Amino acid sequence: MIRYALAAGALKAFSLNGATRSLYRRVGNAIGGPRRAANLDLAVYLARGNLLVELCHKYSAAQDGQQLLEIGTGWMHWFALYLRLHIDAGIVLMDVWDNRQFDALRAAFTKLAGTPQMASAPERVRENLQTILSARSFPELYARLGLRYVVQPDGSLAMCEAASRDSVFSLHVLEHVPRASVERLCADMYRVLKPGAFAIHQIGIDDHLAHYDPSCSHKQYLTYSDRTWKLFFENHVQYINRLQMSDWLRIFAAAGFVVRETLTESVDVSKLRIAPRYRGYSDADLGCTILTVVLQKQVIGA
Repeated sequence: MIRYALAAGALKAFSLNGATRSLYRRVGNAIGGPRRAANLDLAVYLARGNLLVELCHKYSAAQDGQQLLEIGTGWMHWFALYLRLHIDAGIVLMDVWDNRQFDALRAAFTKLAGTPQMASAPERVRENLQTILSARSFPELYARLGLRYVVQPDGSLAMCEAASRDSVFSLHVLEHVPRASVERLCADMYRVLKPGAFAIHQIGIDDHLAHYDPSCSHKQYLTYSDRTWKLFFENHVQYINRLQMSDWLRIFAAAGFVVRETLTESVDVSKLRIAPRYRGYSDADLGCTILTVVLQKQVIGA
């Protein structure tokens, strides 16, 4: 628990005010970015990217010529670009702040180019990969692939008109949305999708502080009350909303979505002393660490 507590303290310190948060981002871009690129677990990124492509194909959720939206595009646009390798679609890449790192992007996709999967990939996929690798800047990359990058500090989807997107997707982003904004964002996703269109999200429901301390459970936060969590562990620079699987499914349904498929990853939490606020949840709920969900906007009159 020592590393867990130290990480919580450091992130709390960086969360004190606007200046410390800005410092956190500058340090993260200058030091953390190159370190993440060098230690990138390509197998994890590949598995998640392949799952996204697989689900898009399964539900015809993203096709050539369509207009897509990625929520929380991150520092190297991995998932949007990985999907773009396989589908000739326009994609809006939305984030709440600019933490793009072009060198890290090139390093990641250079690693991808050397994999057996790419060696046997269809010609179009390999050609699109070369387009990414030959780009010299983000603007050039966007122009070549039909992408648009948008920074929306309030996290809203105001830049998209109603019923203008053929698909919305995110991977390991929604858990970072402030709890007070979750319902609004889900309603906004429903608004911007065309009738019958799909949203695909993979949500990290695990305790992100446990990433710093292997001795802790991936659901360690279940042991803390809301008061204790907010006082000692919650922070603004790596915020997580602690929503559980059933919470997300309820919120999606309230926004109007029909759940077409769920996939989960779980851990054993039987040895944890669960805080009272979580004792009403099922064992499957409490153990869930990753939720992948396919949602569909209803067709009026169908």
